[in-house]
Amino acid sequence: MLCLLLTLVCVAPSHSDFRTLRVLYTSDLHGRSSPSIDFASPGLPRRRLGGWDELLRLIRAERTDATLLLDCGDFGFGSAAGDSSHGRAAVEFMNAAAYDAAVPGPADFAGGAQNFEVLVRTAEFPILADPMLDVVLRRRVPLFHPFVLKDIMGMKVGVIGVADPDIPRLNRRVDVGDWVVGDPLDQMGRYLPLVLAESADVVIVIGHVSSDVGCAIADSFRQVDLVICRGSPGPIENRMAGSGTTPVLMSAAYGQRLGVADVLFNKAERKVYQTGVRLLNVEPGPGSDTSPAALWLGRAGTDPGDTAVCTSPIEYLPDSAGLVSLGTLVAEAVRARAGADIAVLPAYEAEGGLGCGRLSREQLFDAVPYSRQVRLLSVDDTTLTRLVAPEHVGPHEPAPLIAGADYFVAGDTTRWPEVSQVARVRVRNRQPGTYKVVTTEQWLERAGFPATGKLLPQSLTGVWIAYAAARDTLRPVQAARLYPATPGIVRRQSGVLVNINTADAGLLQTLPGIGPRTAERIIQYRETAGRFGSIEEIQNVKGIGPKKYEAIRALITVR
Repeated sequence: MLCLLLTLVCVAPSHSDFRTLRVLYTSDLHGRSSPSIDFASPGLPRRRLGGWDELLRLIRAERTDATLLLDCGDFGFGSAAGDSSHGRAAVEFMNAAAYDAAVPGPADFAGGAQNFEVLVRTAEFPILADPMLDVVLRRRVPLFHPFVLKDIMGMKVGVIGVADPDIPRLNRRVDVGDWVVGDPLDQMGRYLPLVLAESADVVIVIGHVSSDVGCAIADSFRQVDLVICRGSPGPIENRMAGSGTTPVLMSAAYGQRLGVADVLFNKAERKVYQTGVRLLNVEPGPGSDTSPAALWLGRAGTDPGDTAVCTSPIEYLPDSAGLVSLGTLVAEAVRARAGADIAVLPAYEAEGGLGCGRLSREQLFDAVPYSRQVRLLSVDDTTLTRLVAPEHVGPHEPAPLIAGADYFVAGDTTRWPEVSQVARVRVRNRQPGTYKVVTTEQWLERAGFPATGKLLPQSLTGVWIAYAAARDTLRPVQAARLYPATPGIVRRQSGVLVNINTADAGLLQTLPGIGPRTAERIIQYRETAGRFGSIEEIQNVKGIGPKKYEAIRALITVR
């Protein structure tokens, strides 16, 4: 027994062998230097969190002698202040905070690849990116590296930056060139061996990627000690270490919270023992923002434009349902301002939530933060369907938001459909011939359409703010209705048939191919000719021929 005790004492780690590496992390700053609504807090009215002045103070208070400060991207653009400074304000703040490394997100290329190069040169810290970006920019001297090595209190720490595959997808080709971003797991397969070859003790991965992708990285590469993912404006769900798993952390968005991860490392064993994580609220200060970034904005003559311009009677949460409702309102705003029959907008154009009560221009800007160019063009029925369900867009991407039309959906109509599920479009107030459609240049490019039609003088964000400012109250609008595209789906979902002798116009319009005019003709027919004696008799109604009858006959009855 004595020998066993002596053995345990000899092999037990010494307290002097342990080091604590503190990792401070942020993401999705979006150039928001002012406090904004915290949608993760309960109750109404919701509190406000953030502000670069207070975030800077919190970073300095939490910094130790063994600290890394990292950012997971989307730092520059996505607010009035960020856009007006072309991302420079955020970089000035990050310089003042002494960040150690960052990665870009899709929004950081809103000013184009050349502007992003300017931000990288302005930054006093490395912005980790795929070296292929040097080729896109035709640089002779390399500027971009996928990882950085830091020697911190005797610990050699490798930080790998994973490029977000959404960067080319969510930007125009003119902004990112022909840059093709590989799968994050393929990137890790290239970069991790290089970091390990440098004898890194601790390996940290940062990227503007989802937590699912972060978990895939952590589970596929066991040498990784910590993965930090993009920010969320809502509740944060981290995956902590346990049963051999690597911690995967989510950041908060808009500078509202500072992430703190304390990594306990044994120098003698070169092993990470455990990781403790905290999220600290950034409470707004009592005075005006005096951070270097705010001063830089002041020198540039930037006005945040926080004057209240309208009232919203309801709140739009930044979750899937809230963003669809808000996006539908934005689509209607663009349709109305452009004088179009239909508006088609990508689902990601509405990114932030929107509070209830009095709204400022800055809050309206933050809800639709990307100033996309908008075009008004004329299309026919076939082209319209190809525009809302393009073959070139990923099949599992959410279907675009539309105003002035509805969807026939091949699949579950209880959720917002994916692009591949959209069978065709049903126009609410059918116009003869062609339709005037308004959409973004970026969506036209992704859908494989030439940038034709009239270019509107205001951007998408500008049109949205002008629409809201012209109204004292921002009323909700009717969302697109989702109709099952096949009889089998109707039967599975409802289990009932449409009685064409009793159905009103709204119920009749749930049938594929039956619009408002045809529904009224059906009602007029039974009012003048009497009740239908059989379902075949519906073919006597003008506009319902053999083809349309075949599509609806399994869905109707005359009981």
